[in-house]
Amino acid sequence: MTSPATAGIFARIAASIDARGAAAPAPEVLQACDSRADNRRRSVLLSRDRVTIDRSYRGIAMRLSVPVSAYRGVCVGVRSGENGGFVYELRLAHRDPDLSVLLDEALDESRIWAEWRASAGFFGLPALIERNDGPEAWGAAAGSADSHGRRTKRRLRPGIVTRRAVRPEALATVHREDEIIAPE
Repeated sequence: MTSPATAGIFARIAASIDARGAAAPAPEVLQACDSRADNRRRSVLLSRDRVTIDRSYRGIAMRLSVPVSAYRGVCVGVRSGENGGFVYELRLAHRDPDLSVLLDEALDESRIWAEWRASAGFFGLPALIERNDGPEAWGAAAGSADSHGRRTKRRLRPGIVTRRAVRPEALATVHREDEIIAPE
């Protein structure tokens, strides 16, 4: 079930970094299925801080560059396989399903769990487990992706309450370029 392009992706990335972590790993390129692309394939370039998705849609070449911080986390999911067993999937989960990236899939559960831990550390994202009702954060250290998103929007876009109102007494101290002074 594992595609050759994704087998041990984080093992290859870790091997390119020396013991001190000084060398930046080369970005990894994955070929993934995309039902809406012209050739049903898309190319995904992974690096520590950015995910770049290349595909062609109705003859138009598209390149989407998404910061890793926009992703919810690294998610493990399970689905039933053809032979009645389970297939474990490792995904980079995004709120928009078209931007989610399938990192790996395998029949070996222990290998997927190892890749899950390594990839969550590599990207610096929360480790998530897919449930029936959606991804769920694993462990107390992983913060809620929803509350972080709301907090970020609030910081970037202040509400009407935080804007300063112009007070009439601030405008009344100067009239026609003459300062108004109270008589003594």
